[in-house]
Amino acid sequence: MRLVKRVLIFLIVLYIGVIVFMPKKQLYYFAEKSLNDKYGVVISNEDISSTPLSLNINHALIFAQGLQVARVANAKVLPLLFVNKVELEDIELANMAKQFINVSISSLRAKESILNPYIIDIDAVGNFGIIKGYANLKSRVLHLDLVEVKDANSLKKFFKKGKKGWFYESKF
Repeated sequence: MRLVKRVLIFLIVLYIGVIVFMPKKQLYYFAEKSLNDKYGVVISNEDISSTPLSLNINHALIFAQGLQVARVANAKVLPLLFVNKVELEDIELANMAKQFINVSISSLRAKESILNPYIIDIDAVGNFGIIKGYANLKSRVLHLDLVEVKDANSLKKFFKKGKKGWFYESKF
């Protein structure tokens, strides 16, 4: 019994140590380089700070193919190995993107769990209402449901009317 207790304590301390001493900034820079190399997405002007449990990114500007697409006021990445979360706040589309789709997102959350590693749960709140959905990385499908509709006129051209309400689904 003592051996089991010691092994459990060792595993818990090891888990906490891995999370606390994880090179969060280096992982962010690797992800940023991968996004740029693969998709032409550049994140600039960001202030990065690291805490023992999370990585905080403030005032990020997002560019796709050289054009500014959005501004993200705050982003928090919580890599807990078994459950990973990304929380974005105050996402504002750039002028060019705003002409195409006029939305502002007050919060967006994405969560991935080791129990279902191919599914990323997505929740968003904005001037359009509330969106809940998922991204399936295995089948490469993005599915979003417009749960509470406020002012979704700019989004309705992308969403389809279904039995349970408005939804959006696409392959990526």
